[in-house]
Amino acid sequence: MKYMFLLFNEASGVDAPPEEMAAEMQKWVKFQEDAEKRATLVSGEALEPPPTATTVSVRGGELILTDGPFIDTKEQLGGFYVFDCTDLDQAIGIARMIPWAPTGHIEVRPVWNPPGME
Repeated sequence: MKYMFLLFNEASGVDAPPEEMAAEMQKWVKFQEDAEKRATLVSGEALEPPPTATTVSVRGGELILTDGPFIDTKEQLGGFYVFDCTDLDQAIGIARMIPWAPTGHIEVRPVWNPPGME
């Protein structure tokens, strides 16, 4: 079953010095290598910082564009993974390995496959 891992943390680190960024990236490379030994990586990407977001809504047929993320919070969606896991326990085991787990939040959600849409 596919699970999506939504990675939330404070929006920071983009302007970190190169040596700090390199050290941080090594944590992510190690995570991905270790996780891929447990489950199949389907997809995963980091996102640009929250100020680059545009929120799109349609209300009463009118298009409404809002700069930045819709929710106002210190923590922002920073990226995602999709892994094909055997069950929720395996997905949780992978989520706890994500470098942001100790400082942010990892939302683990099964990917829904409606009948006839597989």
